[in-house]
Amino acid sequence: MTPRPGGEGLPDSRPRTCFLVQAGFGTAFTYLTSGVFLSGLAILMGAGDILVSYLSVIVNICGVLILVFPAFLERFTSRKKMTIVLTILSRLATLFLVTIPVLFPARMQLYVFVPTVVAAFALQAQTTVVLNQWMLGFVDEKRSGRYISLRQTLTLTVTVVLSLAGGHFMDLMGGKYIGFALLFAAAALMGIFEVILLAGTPDGEPYQSSSRGCRFRDIAGLPLKNRCFTGFVAYIFIFYLLLTISDSYTMVYMMKYLALPYQIVTGLYMIISLPQIVLLSFWGRLSDRCGHEFTLKMSIWFFAGETLFMSFASAQNWYLFIPAAFLISSAANAGFVISVFNRRYELMPADNRIVYDNFYTAAIGLGSILGPMTGGAVKGLIDARTAAAGSAAIGSAVAGSAAAGPAAFTGIRILYLISTAGILLLQFIYFYFRRRQKTRESQKH
Repeated sequence: MTPRPGGEGLPDSRPRTCFLVQAGFGTAFTYLTSGVFLSGLAILMGAGDILVSYLSVIVNICGVLILVFPAFLERFTSRKKMTIVLTILSRLATLFLVTIPVLFPARMQLYVFVPTVVAAFALQAQTTVVLNQWMLGFVDEKRSGRYISLRQTLTLTVTVVLSLAGGHFMDLMGGKYIGFALLFAAAALMGIFEVILLAGTPDGEPYQSSSRGCRFRDIAGLPLKNRCFTGFVAYIFIFYLLLTISDSYTMVYMMKYLALPYQIVTGLYMIISLPQIVLLSFWGRLSDRCGHEFTLKMSIWFFAGETLFMSFASAQNWYLFIPAAFLISSAANAGFVISVFNRRYELMPADNRIVYDNFYTAAIGLGSILGPMTGGAVKGLIDARTAAAGSAAIGSAVAGSAAAGPAAFTGIRILYLISTAGILLLQFIYFYFRRRQKTRESQKH
C-alpha cells in the first residue's frame, strides 16, 4: 500500500477517534433512511417488485453516476471542506424523500421518488469516496485492517440497536406514514450531529496532484492503464453482478411474498450484524497478517454458501434456512468489507485517487444495475412458465393469491441457485488465472 500524506507524525489519535464516532452517526442516518425502511416507504407509495429490489442496492447503483465528478473534485485541496459540503447536500436530498407523500398526489409520487433517490444516493456515494480519502491520511497502513474492523464494529453495533428499536417501532405504528416521518426526523438529528463532528475534525495535509490535473478523458483512461487495478475491478464487478441477481430480491421476498412483520425482518438482518461484531476483529487481523487479497478471496466463498441456503428457503421452512443463510452472510460480509476496502487502496497509486475510487465505485454500481435486471428477466420467464404449467392444477381456489403462489417462490429460489453457481465458477476462474500469473512472474525471476 502506498504511503498516504498526513498519516505520520500526528501528536494524538484524535482524528481517528473522530472518524470512528462519525461512523456511528453516519450509520444511524443511513440505516433509518434506507434498507427496510426505504423499501417500506416505497411500497407504501405503490412501488413494484423491481423498484423495491433495486432499492436494496441503490447505493451501489448510484455509484455509476459519480464517474463524472473527479475532474471537478480533484481540483480541491481540502478533503474536509469537500466532505462537509457533500454530506450536507446528500443528507438534505435523502430527507426530502419522506416529504413526497405529503407534497405530491399519489399518481406523481413514484415519479418524484425515483429521481430523488438517485440524486440522494449518488451524493452519498461520492461523499463516502471523499471521506475515505480524508480518513486514510490518518491511518497507519500496517494496522489498516484492524482499524477498519474497529470502525465497522461500531457501525454494526449501531445497526443492531436500531434494528431492535426501529423494527419494533414500525410494527407499533402499523407501517403507516407517520412512522416513516418520525424515523426520518430522528435521522435528521443524527445528520446534524455528524456535520458538527466533521467540522471539528482536523483536516489532513492539503492535496496537491503531481500531474497537471485530471481531465474528463482521464476518468476511465487512468485506471485502465493500471492492469492490476483493472483486473481487480473486473473481478469485483462480476462478483456484484452475480450476487445481486438474487440477493437484491431478498428484501421483497421477505416483506412481500413471505409477508413477514417489520420486527421479524429487522431481527433476521440482526443475524447478519451481531456475529460480525466478533468476526470483524478476526478478519482484520487475518487481513493484516496474510494479505488483503487472500482475505478477500476467502470471504467471497462464503457468499456462495449464503445464496445456496437461501435457495432452500420457502414459506414452510424460512425460519430454518434464512437464519442459516444470514449467519453465513455475516461471516462473508465481515471479511469482505475489510479486505475489499484495503485491497483497492493497496492497488491505487497515490495520485488522482478520487479518479480510481470513483472508477471502482462505478463498476460496482454497473454490476448492481445489471444483476437485478438479469434476475428480473430470468424470474419473469420462470414465473410465466411455472404459472402456465401449473395453472390447471392450481384451480380457482388460489387464483386470488397468485402473486405469492408457487410460481413466485420458484422463480426467486432458482435465482439464488444461479448466483451460487456463478460465484463458484468465478472463484475457480480467478484462482486459475492468478496461479498462471504468479507462475509467469516466478519464471521471470
